[in-house]
Amino acid sequence: MNSTSFHVKPANRFLPQILLVGLGIGTANYIMNDTLNWIQWGIQALATSFIIGYTLVVIGVNKTWFLSHITSKRKLYLLLSLLFFIVGILATEIEHLIRSLIFKSQPFALFSSGKMYLFNGIISLILGFSFFYNFFPKTKSNTAHEENDSSSPLDSSETLTNIPVKQGENILIIAITDVAYFEAYGNYSFVHSITGEKRLCDYSLLFLERRLHHKFSRVHRKYIINENHIKRIKPHLNSRYVIEFGNGLASIISSKGYVMTIRKLIKIE
Repeated sequence: MNSTSFHVKPANRFLPQILLVGLGIGTANYIMNDTLNWIQWGIQALATSFIIGYTLVVIGVNKTWFLSHITSKRKLYLLLSLLFFIVGILATEIEHLIRSLIFKSQPFALFSSGKMYLFNGIISLILGFSFFYNFFPKTKSNTAHEENDSSSPLDSSETLTNIPVKQGENILIIAITDVAYFEAYGNYSFVHSITGEKRLCDYSLLFLERRLHHKFSRVHRKYIINENHIKRIKPHLNSRYVIEFGNGLASIISSKGYVMTIRKLIKIE
């Protein structure tokens, strides 16, 4: 079960900046090209700025939703690239529609704006990925960890007792005792709770490995498990093991490189 929802409302607070950018672009176009008056250039630029800017901001503030629903980075990047480029094409077509049907400055024909589709598509791609990554900054603790990764082991006072996760625009705090396991996702990780929920956390597995209680064990390059919630461990192929948690949680398979960790868990000498 995934409690992460898609939100549009948080993007509304960026509307003033988006409209201001549109007015700026319209004014610049008017100064450089007098084929339309300032109001006409302004309306045209406002429409383009709104379509591109607002759509990209909506996607950016919903980064958690995208990361939770599309776990393959390749598929995520392909989908985002397609979305961003289509937004640029749509904005170009609306811009052409305004010039043709409202201001009568040129005849209207579908998809006849030539290189402007490519120009706005590329601009949309650049802005889209910039927004997408900047809307989910790393926490100070995670940044500090990356800067001081070679430091000595942490003492017990620095052990994590709670995990902050993203829930839309909000931060939800999950008790570490309610976590069944962590799953790596690049520089982030998914938190799988004992209730079966899966939420995104901006801590990497490397960071978590140094900060978690000793009851958490790394059993794969992608997984850190909570020993207290293991229901069953079954032998698998090639010195690997299937680890089951119950409560509808998916089973995971350990890596051969962590066979000694698993043997300690099941008391195999």
